[in-house]
Amino acid sequence: MRSGCATRTPSPAPPTAADLTDAQADAITDAVRQAAEHGEYVTPEMLRAELAALETRLIKWMVGIAITLAGILTAAGAAFFVALLRTLGG
Repeated sequence: MRSGCATRTPSPAPPTAADLTDAQADAITDAVRQAAEHGEYVTPEMLRAELAALETRLIKWMVGIAITLAGILTAAGAAFFVALLRTLGG
């Protein structure tokens, strides 16, 4: 060991990008901690139930749209053939 070496003193921590004071950082930490402790979390079962309900609603909408589209196409086709028959004199 060398004698006469100066011991290094730790340098102060560099400021954060947000330039928060210690009191502000503590307040944010406490708020996040409280939110985590008292928050409502979605469990996988809750998510599956909600997705199943949304899937059911989506299928109902799709069936309704398909029925409506079939009715519109049928009416358009019937009108076309009626007009065609009148044009041909039948």
